[in-house]
Amino acid sequence: MIAVGLTMIFGVMRFSNFAHGEFYMLGAYLTYTLSNYLKTDPYITMFVAALIVGLLGVALNKILIKPLYEAVARARGTAMFYFQDLNFILMTIGLSILIVDLVLVIWKPIPIRVYTVMSDSVIKIGFLSIGAPRILALLIALISLSTLYIFLRKSRIGKAIRAVSQDPSAAMLVGINIWKIYDITMFVSLTLAGLAGGVVGPIFNLYPNMGLDMIAKAFAVVILGGMGNVMGAIYAGFLFGVIENLGGLFIGTAYRDVIGFLIMIIVLWIRPQGILGR
Repeated sequence: MIAVGLTMIFGVMRFSNFAHGEFYMLGAYLTYTLSNYLKTDPYITMFVAALIVGLLGVALNKILIKPLYEAVARARGTAMFYFQDLNFILMTIGLSILIVDLVLVIWKPIPIRVYTVMSDSVIKIGFLSIGAPRILALLIALISLSTLYIFLRKSRIGKAIRAVSQDPSAAMLVGINIWKIYDITMFVSLTLAGLAGGVVGPIFNLYPNMGLDMIAKAFAVVILGGMGNVMGAIYAGFLFGVIENLGGLFIGTAYRDVIGFLIMIIVLWIRPQGILGR
């Protein structure tokens, strides 16, 4: 879910969001805070938290990112849609540091455990025993990604997003408002990241640097699937997870992260465009 949002931003808006992991982290913390404040289960508040993160992304897009596009446009004309400007990288890295520091001030550095009614539930499938939060995480991921796929393939806005991804200048010529599409892309991408944070909260502890730990894996998944390819990110995400966990099972958990990135290096060496290409 995190990688799909990341690859959407890259494919449509033409920049890499190095603060993407922090919005995943914000989704987890907001889910925890809302569940405590409203006295309800995190599996209910996670959807509200995800929407808040998505709306925050739209606001940041208008305040921080749009002025950078306009500055590049004044300098380079239509090349604004194709040039990976260093300013975008520096801005998102700075935003990442800012969000982490704000979380440290508001929620403190002590790890937080999120409890739900499903925390101690175990589902038995044959000889397997799987925690209910992990099953729910899989189901929510499948439903959200399936919904996104249908939205991009069938809806009018989804087709406009794909058009802007293919050729923003041509999309403008046929009447598509690319600034509106950028806002929608940012909203969808960060809502997915925020929802992923809410889903992971009941499985792992929350801590301010959890986004930094996740973003490296998200970029690895994006590279595996093909930069800007949403379906590629979905396939690569599941593949990356399976490879990591099988590697941890047979080789050892100490080498678990190494195995996934080793696969990424091999893919870059043999097929640099990724599994499905751009």
